[in-house]
Amino acid sequence: MDGFTRIWAFGQWAIVGALIVSPLWSGAVAPVAQQIAAATGASGRMRAFASEAELKAFVAKRQSVQNLAVAESTTASADAASAPAEPPPAMAVALEEPAPAAARVDPDGITNVQTAGVDEGGIVKKQGDLLIVLRRGRLFTIDASGGGMRPIAAVDVFPGKTGEPDGTWYDEMLVSGDTVVVLGYSYARSGTEVNRFDLSADGKLTWRDTHYLRSGDYYSSRNYASRLIGDKLIFYAPLPIWGEIDEAMPALAEWRKGKVGAFKSFTGARDIYMPQPSWGDPDLAGDMLHSVMICDLGDDDMDCDATNVLGTWSRSFYVSQNAVYVWAGLGTSYDSDNRAMLYRIPLDGGAPQAVEVAGMPLDQFSFREEGDGSLNVLTMAEGGGDAMWAPERDDEGDMALLHLAANRFGDGGEKVKPADFRALPGVEGWERQSRFIGDWLLYAGGRVRRDLRKEGSEQAALYAVPVKGGKVVPLDPGHQVGRIDMMGRDAIIVGSGDGGALTFTTVALDGAPRLASRYAFPAAAEGENRSHAFFYRPDPGSEGDDGLLGLPVMRGSDDGTRFLGSAASILYLRRAARDLSLAGTLDARPGERDDHCLASCVDWYGNARPVFFGNRIFALMGYELVEGRWQDGKVREKTRIDFTPRGGGRSG
Repeated sequence: MDGFTRIWAFGQWAIVGALIVSPLWSGAVAPVAQQIAAATGASGRMRAFASEAELKAFVAKRQSVQNLAVAESTTASADAASAPAEPPPAMAVALEEPAPAAARVDPDGITNVQTAGVDEGGIVKKQGDLLIVLRRGRLFTIDASGGGMRPIAAVDVFPGKTGEPDGTWYDEMLVSGDTVVVLGYSYARSGTEVNRFDLSADGKLTWRDTHYLRSGDYYSSRNYASRLIGDKLIFYAPLPIWGEIDEAMPALAEWRKGKVGAFKSFTGARDIYMPQPSWGDPDLAGDMLHSVMICDLGDDDMDCDATNVLGTWSRSFYVSQNAVYVWAGLGTSYDSDNRAMLYRIPLDGGAPQAVEVAGMPLDQFSFREEGDGSLNVLTMAEGGGDAMWAPERDDEGDMALLHLAANRFGDGGEKVKPADFRALPGVEGWERQSRFIGDWLLYAGGRVRRDLRKEGSEQAALYAVPVKGGKVVPLDPGHQVGRIDMMGRDAIIVGSGDGGALTFTTVALDGAPRLASRYAFPAAAEGENRSHAFFYRPDPGSEGDDGLLGLPVMRGSDDGTRFLGSAASILYLRRAARDLSLAGTLDARPGERDDHCLASCVDWYGNARPVFFGNRIFALMGYELVEGRWQDGKVREKTRIDFTPRGGGRSG
């Protein structure tokens, strides 16, 4: 039913992820895209299928090879029944990139995005003086004009005036002009539900239309399913090929008058590409169609295009301003060499390119596309990709920094070389973290692992790597590392410390990396682990050395227990001359009111965010929006509103 499949996947950590990328406008190529195009020749592109007949013949041949491999594997397993079972080897994955530090400063944005100019689907957005909030299957607008706060609208997300939720999880929202888009995964429809709403100047919301894009569940504990560049909605969708290829092709269905029409494909064989090795060996092609879809939010109709590549189930993706990068396994789950392909799918409509790679990225923050079009990726020997809860796996192995010039991408026939990798100290444990910040890559693990190649080598829970070359700097923050983020030109490390204190440590990155300051907030833990939960607002003209940060926290009670269900507070720390100090908290009122939830009744993406709106300070916590004021060097509560829905049924 409504949430069983996603909840089951929580326990299994196994389900096909889906992220839909909308096609970008032709002709609006960013300067770096022009550099990339100049660096790659016309022959360095992947080849597409010439016809539907060629595609179907290839898929049939590949499936026969796979069936034979399954039979041989089953026979071998029966012959060796007494031997312990070996799990399928993990496949490589591709993820998303962080932008240079200076590019991340957006005075009008309220979302802690990875790449400047590339918005990410979230639970709260700003448009003019309006705040738009997505929670538990409903959209809310709040007017913050004139220094006040006033709830305006509350509408059900599911389609039309007579629609039903149908087991859909509504997770992400984006805003472009007067259009609000809400995305959710529908198990009843086996696709990603895309709902568009018209937003009026006074904050009223009117449902416009609902479409379904064929996909699997896109959920990731770290990544986001949707991106927005200008008015172009971008989705990446892995589509499993269970049987006939026609049933796996990118397709669109529309909700009309209480019914969902049939899926209609909007792409063909000539939009499906394969790397050079797969043309000679069908077994390398995989059984997953990785699709980059592009939809123009300005169109009256939901018109989408798609570029597709064949790969395996294991994957991760990363979106720059110019391309979607997909790191996917090469071959079937029966292979033992863990081969992978890194695909570059340009957003200007050009043909995709690929290069054969090794290892796996940690998550989307392990990627960064540089100004010259080259790509840096933090890789590890083993990993699970970014679908569902795979990034939280307890993996281990050697780490390396992969650097690829733009001209290394081609038809997929070239392999990376050992010289493309820079060996790094390995880390182990749950919830490993990484970030590119300025000229540095920082990464950490829950446990420390000695570099076996050097006798007596240094150990550290945290490492700083100069991206342009130089000595790796081991750092010891003295506490666990649950978050690495950017704070001006420096890094901020957050994790549990001595005595259960939530500890914040600044790493100064001007010159040799060094621990600059620390603040410990007693008896607390992070209330949200997503990147959007953190936000740092630098003071104007301070180069980021002075500012205010916010983060949801769970606070301990007198008897040692913690609040459950939602973040209890938003914690604010003041940074002055790089020193951290307590600025205060804005706290939620305990207890939950009945909101008569009809759909998406679990906050999979969290429900708390710090919001900096011009010079104003807000805390979103569930259905409460609290405004703070800066007084005597502290953040103190000014006023609050509660926008909990009061009645059952559809709201208006």
